[in-house]
Amino acid sequence: MTTDVLNTAVPALAVMAGALLPALLATLHGRPAGRLAGLIVTGPLVTLVLVLLAAAYGRPAYLDVALVLALLSFAGSLVFARFLGRTL
Repeated sequence: MTTDVLNTAVPALAVMAGALLPALLATLHGRPAGRLAGLIVTGPLVTLVLVLLAAAYGRPAYLDVALVLALLSFAGSLVFARFLGRTL
């Protein structure tokens, strides 16, 4: 782990964490369409955080977790959108 990577990754992680809070709040509270939007935004943000952590700490296992999370968040968004389409 080099200091150059950490010096770049720590501010990027702080920005991502700051962007994650409103997305999580939208996912937890609000109308179903707002929850779907929060879910769609939260998946890639968490995936990017895991990729940044993998780059900063040199742990390739975090990349595997990020890939699985990206696939599952996409599938979850599709399932929730289909469910939302039935109820409207």
